[in-house]
Amino acid sequence: MSNGLGDSARETEWGVGALTEEDRAVISNVEGFLRDGLALKRWWEEADATNSYAQRFPLDREFNRPASAYGFFDQVKISSGMLPVMGNVQDMFYDQPRSPTRQQSEAAAWMRDQIREFVLHYFMRISAFREPEAYVPESRTAPGSLEPLSLCPEEDILRRGFGFRQLYYKLSGTGELGKFPTREGPAIIDLREIGTRYEWIVLRVKIFDFNFTFKPFGSGGPSVSLPLNEQSHLIMSREFIQDETNPEPGVLGRYGMGYAFVRELKPSLTAYGPGEFRAAIETFKFDVLESGEIRVRMVFVADRPQKVLNVQLDPVNWTFGISDLFTFGMTSRLLSPVKSMLDRLPTNVATFDPVFPSIALINALTANQASEVLCLSKETLETEFLVKHFMQHYQTMVGSLTTWRGVPDWLDSAAVPEWVVAGRNA
Repeated sequence: MSNGLGDSARETEWGVGALTEEDRAVISNVEGFLRDGLALKRWWEEADATNSYAQRFPLDREFNRPASAYGFFDQVKISSGMLPVMGNVQDMFYDQPRSPTRQQSEAAAWMRDQIREFVLHYFMRISAFREPEAYVPESRTAPGSLEPLSLCPEEDILRRGFGFRQLYYKLSGTGELGKFPTREGPAIIDLREIGTRYEWIVLRVKIFDFNFTFKPFGSGGPSVSLPLNEQSHLIMSREFIQDETNPEPGVLGRYGMGYAFVRELKPSLTAYGPGEFRAAIETFKFDVLESGEIRVRMVFVADRPQKVLNVQLDPVNWTFGISDLFTFGMTSRLLSPVKSMLDRLPTNVATFDPVFPSIALINALTANQASEVLCLSKETLETEFLVKHFMQHYQTMVGSLTTWRGVPDWLDSAAVPEWVVAGRNA
């Protein structure tokens, strides 16, 4: 066994996963993001304990629900220097036992053991779900030209939450690197194995319904739709796993997980969001109180965006694209040899972000009245990003609650549905 990326992967009970060159490129990049993620985590834990954020602000309004949330701006020192950061912290009620008062102690201990198994063994397998939708008969004939007049139900798939797949691992002790077989990707390992069997694992997450719409002039005005990247690599190590009994007075058990985000190797149109963070972490912590009540705390910390989009300056494709729009594609077909020759020239040498510079220009022209009166500011946009993350966390917890309550005994493996064991969420 070696510490390097060997030609053969370790054979496990799941089978053999062979590493490709693309796998090797991802793996070689992850430990730096883990170090920065752990630095963010340590900083946040101290800032949270002392309430010493540079700027803290409310993030939501709760109506008849036992929950709260706030956002913050600050800066953190990581390996590359000082990093401006932002984040959100939210606490919410999750569940409680329904039992007579005289049985409270026994019921609370039961809830502790149940939530420990659910959180550390199964939660990451069921954290994505599909919303109910209208039934669509499979045999319905397509209306063709009458489609605009049709009232027939159509399939409208809407997914929520976080869809995880495990990809790679590093074994504890030997440092051997390997790859989880594709078929076992959704069946995330028991997180209690991280730190004992595995030094770390790398996952891929798809965050559903993560398109972001900025409405600077209110709900009735024009809006800007930003196609945020919904996927990212993540790395989890023992420092992100919580498995504690009686961690403090009044708390019977504390169980949770977290991870650091890993930046994509190739830049995309999106310059900010999952896959584009310079450094970011996310954590989920479940506390079981002496009463049996379960509360969950979710934390997200990331660098503040320098820009939102990477729009490529490509005059050739822009020119042909506009011309094709008015000639129904004839320009590209007739001048294909010319376009091929121009495509070989280094004309697309830069990118720009149209979002933040536009906001800065509007404020310069209005002596900052756009920011003060219309909330057209970088900070407003950043806060909207945090609200989007807040909603992702909230929807994930509410969606997972149905599955949590649907299994009578999480410690009885025979009672756990096969789709949960396999991680086959909708």
